[in-house]
Amino acid sequence: MRGSRLLVVALLGGCVYFNAMYDANREYDAGMRSLREQSDVTARVRFDSVIAKTGRLIESHPGSKYADDAALLKTRSELYNQMWESAVETSVRAEELTGDSKNRAVAVGLRGIALGELGAFAEADSLLSVGLSSGVDADDEALFLFHRGLARQGLGQSDEAAMDLEAAASSVQLSLDGRLTLSIALRDIGDYDRSADLAGQMLATSSIDPRSPLYVHVDSLAVLAPEVVDSTVAQLFDLPTLPATRRAAFHYVRGRAYLSAGREEEALGQFDAAIEEAPTSQVAAEAAYFAIELRLRRVTAPDDVTALLGSFAVARRSGAPEIRARTERWERASHTFEGLIEAFESRGTSAAEAMLRAAELAQMDLESPALARGCYLLYVEVAPDSRWTAKAIYGALSVSGHEPDPSWVTDRGVATDDELRDRLKTLPTDDPYRLALADPAERGPMADSMYVLAEADLQRRLLEIRMLFDPTAEDIVAAEDSIPVAGDENEVEP
Repeated sequence: MRGSRLLVVALLGGCVYFNAMYDANREYDAGMRSLREQSDVTARVRFDSVIAKTGRLIESHPGSKYADDAALLKTRSELYNQMWESAVETSVRAEELTGDSKNRAVAVGLRGIALGELGAFAEADSLLSVGLSSGVDADDEALFLFHRGLARQGLGQSDEAAMDLEAAASSVQLSLDGRLTLSIALRDIGDYDRSADLAGQMLATSSIDPRSPLYVHVDSLAVLAPEVVDSTVAQLFDLPTLPATRRAAFHYVRGRAYLSAGREEEALGQFDAAIEEAPTSQVAAEAAYFAIELRLRRVTAPDDVTALLGSFAVARRSGAPEIRARTERWERASHTFEGLIEAFESRGTSAAEAMLRAAELAQMDLESPALARGCYLLYVEVAPDSRWTAKAIYGALSVSGHEPDPSWVTDRGVATDDELRDRLKTLPTDDPYRLALADPAERGPMADSMYVLAEADLQRRLLEIRMLFDPTAEDIVAAEDSIPVAGDENEVEP
């Protein structure tokens, strides 16, 4: 866990954009952005680049008035990348190069951080105290207090350590980025209360963006300490003149915390409240997405899918491409599922395979195991002698333990599973679906071809069912052309 503490090195004063340092500063800022977004690998690459650029500047132009700034930037980057010995050496070089007392104090404090990470707690305590005595910027002051607190913990000075950590967390002069990174650092050493307190202060005043580094951090904190996050955010509802968008954001954060704690009903309540508060906001879009995902996992009957159709429009407004793409996939699958159920309900056993296809959609696209289980069981019930009975039985067994709504289909759990396995034993030994899962030595040379033919016939049967209701569908011919046949060079293993 000590390495993760170095997230706090992003508590660095504002970068100075001198021409000779422009590239290094720009790369450093990009590294800090990656750090706050918790993209550690990208951040390391960025800081490696800073180390290389500043190293060349120090070696080639040690007499430049920018050399001391380059050495400090190199030290900070080495600290983040856990290059402790290099950071000690570079901080000494920075102290030698600078004629500014403030920069000298920063160099000494940064060396104290590196030595603390190397286990030299007493020396770290001394150097960090020197750094703190010289009027450094607020972000560096919080950084040094934090690491002196860790050093004093290592020395067994618990009371002094707690005072330093409290002082770091209580600094009202910290920049927003500094407060965020300190909150991340406190989270990483397990100080969830102080971390949540800082995060709560930022949630109350910062811009509302569920994809921002702040919300990503709070989400991570909620996984580790959901009750702490819930308690912290609950208090924010008492703030005066709270706009609807911020209330929606607080509901969203609490929903994520409840989800991490396994309190699904309460999570849904918070997501719904977020949508109700600010239905056109990005927070509402994110809340709608997670609510849909959660409800799909809990679907137990076809009517539950129909009830979700109105939610997709809200989630589709998300600014995140991955959320929009997955929402659109769910929506397409839901409409297709609804059409298959209608086909079955209006035609009965003459369209029984619509229920089998609905089961596959429910299992693979909607990720609704109880719904899939019910569809598979219903198919076995209405088409017990079908060519595809084994396929449905295997499908039902694959989602065993997920019980559908009893008002829709009967499922007696283990007893039903036993009956399904008994049914498999009565099927012909050359059933293509039984062969597909048999031991390779027992499958025989025609097993794959038989499986492909059975799947092709199922697809044709589904096309026939569709044509009963949509005879002019433009993609029917294309779908027929895509059906594999035995011996086709593109046929695949089951």
